[in-house]
Amino acid sequence: MNAIEAVNLVKYYGSFQAVKGVSFSVKSGEVFGFLGPNGAGKTTTIRMLTGVLKPDSGEVRVLGYDMLDEQEKIRARERMGIVPEMANPYVDLTAMQNLRLMGELYGMSKAEIEKRSLELLREFDLYEKRNVKVRGFSKGMRQRLIIAMAMIADPELYFLDEPTSGLDVISARLIKDVIREEKRAGKTIFLTTHNMDDANELCERIGIIRKGKLIAIDTPEKLKQLVKGHVSVE
Repeated sequence: MNAIEAVNLVKYYGSFQAVKGVSFSVKSGEVFGFLGPNGAGKTTTIRMLTGVLKPDSGEVRVLGYDMLDEQEKIRARERMGIVPEMANPYVDLTAMQNLRLMGELYGMSKAEIEKRSLELLREFDLYEKRNVKVRGFSKGMRQRLIIAMAMIADPELYFLDEPTSGLDVISARLIKDVIREEKRAGKTIFLTTHNMDDANELCERIGIIRKGKLIAIDTPEKLKQLVKGHVSVE
């Protein structure tokens, strides 16, 4: 079964065509990398897949739900964990309060929220800072908290937009370890990045988008030969 199916996705911003007939599928339980330089159409595509943007044409099905149908989109989003590229936690709340708020938005019980929050704070090495306001957190700590917030309801599908971009080595390694652990638990992960090394390390298949067009989909080994060992897709 496919967790994600995109068929001929097209998106315009005014007269500019940001995404040009993109089609692909992602299998359930797969870590799928989506690579491309800045401005290639990665973020626009992920916004269409998650229902934030409506495509000008094309079809999107996620976890079997039609993302162009408002009711089905709501049901699909209840089963997703989404980390947008520019996501931020609430800086005037503590780490624990951010997690509680997210759990409430997912409709979890108080007991479930407390148990899951403490598990995630330990997993992301934030337990000692659980009652500290996020305003004082480093960029790496904030990103770890954002991913923990996306994981609070134990979703079956993750959309992670540049999750390790610009982070310190320790935070990036911890996030990659969590991605591997979620994969082992049978979760599906859609990962956007411009870093070939990260994609090679984590993904079973990779799609490369350039100027709004999907130019290749293959295993990391085969695509590394295509990009001739470059660390980033330019």
